[in-house]
Amino acid sequence: MEDLDAKIEAILFASPKPLMVSDVLEILNDEALSFKDIKQSVQSIYEFHKTRPSSGFQLECLESGQYQFRTRPALAPVVERIFTRRPRPLSRAAQETLAIVAYRQPVSRADIEFIRGVDSGSILKHLLERDLIACVGKKDLPGKPMLFGTTTDFLRVYGLASLEELPPLESFQPRRELMQLANDSIEEAQNQQEQNPSLGLD
Repeated sequence: MEDLDAKIEAILFASPKPLMVSDVLEILNDEALSFKDIKQSVQSIYEFHKTRPSSGFQLECLESGQYQFRTRPALAPVVERIFTRRPRPLSRAAQETLAIVAYRQPVSRADIEFIRGVDSGSILKHLLERDLIACVGKKDLPGKPMLFGTTTDFLRVYGLASLEELPPLESFQPRRELMQLANDSIEEAQNQQEQNPSLGLD
């Protein structure tokens, strides 16, 4: 029973939503266990946490018959600080790199650094940590350099339903010929890299 209590406690703790006893039984998927077994174990866990008033959280039984671990009400002001803290705004260099990824994805580090003219390794790492970009594949070149693309978090942060809602590049750069010149330069650099892989930056 102690092993069962541990399993059920872990399930209730990890669940992002309240669970019924029947939900726990379904998750365990063990024919040797009955609804009564789960009910008794959940009640045991519930009673155990009631005896720990100094704990930071407790197991609550909701009116719907569902169970969920929740922060003790007295500690709510402390926990709220987690959700009110805002991440530091992206630097101009990070925004520039993110824009390149968004408009040219999938794109490699070498392509990004060619456009920006500076090393972008630390910025890419920062964007990866913020879940704004992700590795979406690898380029078919020696060394298999990673290709980066934006994530669903990127869409959420910038209020976009899809990448199709990105403003057209012309709205940032009215002179189309300059954009074409930049694209031609990138393609030329990529061709040179494919012909001579030792020139790659990845």
